[in-house]
Amino acid sequence: MKILHTTDLHFNKRWFEWIAQQQDNFDIFCISGDFLESSKEETLLEQIEWITIWIKKFHKPLFVCSGNHDIDEFENEEWLNKIDTSNYYADNTIKKIDDITFGCYPYIGADGYFEFDECDILITHIPPANTKISTNKDNDDWGDKELYSAIKRKVINPKILLCAHQHRPVKTMDKLLNTTIHNPAFNENSDVPNYHIIEV
Repeated sequence: MKILHTTDLHFNKRWFEWIAQQQDNFDIFCISGDFLESSKEETLLEQIEWITIWIKKFHKPLFVCSGNHDIDEFENEEWLNKIDTSNYYADNTIKKIDDITFGCYPYIGADGYFEFDECDILITHIPPANTKISTNKDNDDWGDKELYSAIKRKVINPKILLCAHQHRPVKTMDKLLNTTIHNPAFNENSDVPNYHIIEV
């Protein structure tokens, strides 16, 4: 199984279009939050409408989770979950494909990580704290202490964790116990989104 993981698209239409063009090259697509961007000239409602149409045209399995930009300035934090189309999985979804269990952890509104204890691959916007994924060169740690604790205490034990949020991490891959963590990071000047290719 070949997975394309990208994140922090911040309503860059070119990046969305590039992802759609990759559908013949990958089996599964994962986007770990921050679809919207309030600084764009389009309103958030216009962005949501455009992204909804984009998702409905997608024909490969697509797993997503919400990020802080997707809910902070918008009254309806459930918009990603209201998109109804086949092969699309959003916040609070757990889905098995070819014996690999995927989980989509929401930015807010989850009851805790224990519900995702059977996931092989967990998609979450915020990385675990105290990792090179969550920290930048200035030692600013944007990670989630609860997620770090859940992995350290083996409440959850995903083989792979796909995350985002820290735009310039010290490293884009790290390991915490048995969990390999991926954060492709963010480069607003790139023609394509930063991405990782994961084969399982």
